[in-house]
Amino acid sequence: MKTFWTELNFGLRLIARSPGASVIAIVALGLGIGANTAIFSVANGILLHPLPYKNLDRIVSVLEVAPHRAPSQTNSVSNYNYVTWRRQARSFSEIGAFRGDEMNLGGVGTPAMVEGFLVSTNFFNILPSTPIRGRTFLPEEGQPGHDREVILSQALWQQQFNGNPAIVGQTVQLDQMAYTVVGIMGKDAIYPQTAALWMPLALSPQDQDDRSNHSLRVIASLQPNVSLPQASAEMKAITARTDAQYPATNRDWSVAVQGLAQETVGPETYQYVIMLLVAVAFVLLIACANVANLQFARAMGRSQELAIRTALGAGRWRLIRQLLTENLLLGLGGGLFGIAFAWYSIRLILAYMPADVAQFIGGWDQISLNGTALAFTLVVAIAAGLLSGLFPAFHASRPDLNATLKDAGRGSTTGRGRQRLRGALVVVQVSLALILLVGAGLMALGFRSLLNASNGYDPTAVLTMQMNFPGTDYYKSDTNREIFYDLAMRRIAAIPGVTGLASAASIPLGNNYSRTRFNIEGRPPAETSAEPVLLQFVSPGYFDLLHVPVVTGRDFSLSDGPGNQPVALVSRQFASHYFPSQNPIGQHIQRGNKPGNPNWLTIVGVVGDIQYDWSDRAPEPTFYVCTRQSPQESTYFLLRGGGGRVTNFGVAVRQAVAAVNPQQPLFNLKTLADVIHESTIGLAYVAVMMTVAGLLALALAAIGVYGVMSYLVSERIHEFGIRMAMGASQGRILALVMRRGAVLLGLGLAVGLPLAYLMARALQSLIFGISAGDPSTFAGVALLLAVMAAIACYIPARAATQVDPLTALRD
Repeated sequence: MKTFWTELNFGLRLIARSPGASVIAIVALGLGIGANTAIFSVANGILLHPLPYKNLDRIVSVLEVAPHRAPSQTNSVSNYNYVTWRRQARSFSEIGAFRGDEMNLGGVGTPAMVEGFLVSTNFFNILPSTPIRGRTFLPEEGQPGHDREVILSQALWQQQFNGNPAIVGQTVQLDQMAYTVVGIMGKDAIYPQTAALWMPLALSPQDQDDRSNHSLRVIASLQPNVSLPQASAEMKAITARTDAQYPATNRDWSVAVQGLAQETVGPETYQYVIMLLVAVAFVLLIACANVANLQFARAMGRSQELAIRTALGAGRWRLIRQLLTENLLLGLGGGLFGIAFAWYSIRLILAYMPADVAQFIGGWDQISLNGTALAFTLVVAIAAGLLSGLFPAFHASRPDLNATLKDAGRGSTTGRGRQRLRGALVVVQVSLALILLVGAGLMALGFRSLLNASNGYDPTAVLTMQMNFPGTDYYKSDTNREIFYDLAMRRIAAIPGVTGLASAASIPLGNNYSRTRFNIEGRPPAETSAEPVLLQFVSPGYFDLLHVPVVTGRDFSLSDGPGNQPVALVSRQFASHYFPSQNPIGQHIQRGNKPGNPNWLTIVGVVGDIQYDWSDRAPEPTFYVCTRQSPQESTYFLLRGGGGRVTNFGVAVRQAVAAVNPQQPLFNLKTLADVIHESTIGLAYVAVMMTVAGLLALALAAIGVYGVMSYLVSERIHEFGIRMAMGASQGRILALVMRRGAVLLGLGLAVGLPLAYLMARALQSLIFGISAGDPSTFAGVALLLAVMAAIACYIPARAATQVDPLTALRD
């Protein structure tokens, strides 16, 4: 222990003796460590703690898998299967279900749309949460006729009812039906994440026999002695028996049992976070290579000291331990700097996420520089310090005693092996920086291409607002809904400044679309119904408002009403895919593929493609139905206005809707630009963080190249002096140094480009809006690195040309 404290004290004195080099090493390691700590904090919150339940590892989600689908493509569960699982499954101590629904909340204050969930009465036993007021559901409240109770979330209680405790026991109106408030849940009740309130799920005997409507989400608690694979095996056996019993509705359906945390996070989020962890690990490796090269240079300056220690009897392990102790101190210093860098980075990450988006990201509120993150920082700092000092320590611990002591007055030059190792470290830095920059470039360009695609809609000038009719009189009648839409749109269109108005079931890049299977008249059903296409309900004027062209045929018109010939529009992608050699105009298409369905629609036009999901590589084939002929229970209004901010129309629009029905809420008033921003913000975050990681890698690689070339010049000062004394020009000396840098860059590019391409191909499913092999990205990154290397080489090369031959020869 005394020896350790002696080495520690000596290491601190050496660090203080070279403050410039020590600060550079600490900052380089700190940037790498801090980036890793920040992203680890994100991963720790989102991947490991997406929900605040202590027994989260024992809670599972049980979902169905439709025929001919991959196990990852899960589906909601039918009522019959849920009831069957609840009766037969023995792997679970509790099994429950829930189903979401948008509801109109009235009777108190301003009418509002809320996200309500029908849940089994044991729901809060599976996801333990304690109400801050009142109680949870009683078992008998899961029976039809006894299910008019509601539990409010704390957020809804505070926002809509001003935190009034007397609301417990009172009634509220949900879709014009009275519900008694029996409880208010605390902040720990955050599942489902969009839930504003919960109501009992009451299945009638007829509901329990329903095998065709797959609308339930099933969750369960594992028995203490049951593992996830065991539960999965039992559920597959039950599903197989049900399939054999009811082949008409259940044949080829399968089941998937997965952890609730895994299901909450989702595969794309998981892959993005892992990608960021790998990216910042690359940054740390580049920083370690930087410090390793710095330590090589410092070790050469101490060659005489190490030789004397060896001559006096110091063993190799003692020298290695001393050198590693110094590096460990640098690593811990980098860790302290990294903590500050990570703290600031986490603040930036949290600050720029909109609050109404963050509440739906599992674990977002768990992202912090907590004890786990600090422990991770300590481990990474120790590992980085040891890793960056390992090679220099092993090389420096074997000094050539004769050469070093004999040349004590002049020092000695490094051997070829050591030069090759230092050059290899620079090649590694350039290669890793290239891989990161390519990944960052693809993510950033892909995201920009998505935004550029939406610019054609002029989204900042379009106001979107949502409305739905569940449970109301309008919901029960297509005619009533059509009357309401017609009256409301007439009033909105009359608002001064409104230049365009339309309605649609979903909006571009809003990620809230529906799909349908279909048939084309005269073709076998198997040709068209195997894969569903996007289904969109729009009003006349929708495409004109979004500046989307009608390619051929005509648009919907006001004459396309309920009593006229049912018509449809198809997108350009739809027409090219299903009518490659035919004119689709006049063809008949059938929505859905149920036998005996008589509802055929006539295609009257082909319109330009619109992308509804940002994760699609290209706009999907889309099938459009006119809302005047099929008014939906939920819709968006899209308004285009001139003169000032389009959000200023919000008050007038609400008044226009209230004039038709004062109890009908209008919600989510946002510009189309805001909707697109919120739906793509996760991708934007990844693109920004990848870009930051790439820029850090570029800066560290530039410092690495500069450091190696500077040391190369200092080692060859004597040689350059001789060359210049014998008549070599400054240009010749400059070319010698630049050639060495070009070799290192070329090797780095030769190694990095193939690896970057393989990385991009492996991550192709995560890169949207651009090809993973985009040549402009690869060429641009290679050029950027070349410019960086040229600048990093030129500065020391320029210094080499200023050498005075007499001084160089004398020294």
